[in-house]
Amino acid sequence: MQGDEWILDLIEQYLESARSFSDRLCRAFGQKDLLSGRRSKVIPRKGIVPGGLEFDFHGIGCRFSDGSFSVDVDFTPEGKVSGFDSWRLHAFSAENASFGGVRSHEDVAVALENLLAQGLIERLPGSHLYRLRAMDGA
Repeated sequence: MQGDEWILDLIEQYLESARSFSDRLCRAFGQKDLLSGRRSKVIPRKGIVPGGLEFDFHGIGCRFSDGSFSVDVDFTPEGKVSGFDSWRLHAFSAENASFGGVRSHEDVAVALENLLAQGLIERLPGSHLYRLRAMDGA
């Protein structure tokens, strides 16, 4: 698994950034859930909240930036920010190179297929996204 450490680190950094930005936006608008806050129009389609967090909802996702780094997420079928795909991980590495360097889309796609074959990630039903697999005893 030595060769897979970079992709697992990238996934963790991406998911942590997505959760952090999502939580900040929810707190700014007094919402418990990002997607339901947007659907009810309590959270506008785009804007900037105190602290400099910029957000822009698109299609089935949202792009966040705080001036230091950026993350673009697509919502899972359950409306969460816990999914990822090769394009978003590649873009995250390109826009936030200080998190471990830029990884090509092809390298990320191959690495995800390897993690899938090892059973460390799984495809989300009804989605183009993957998620980390829950490990027994973890």
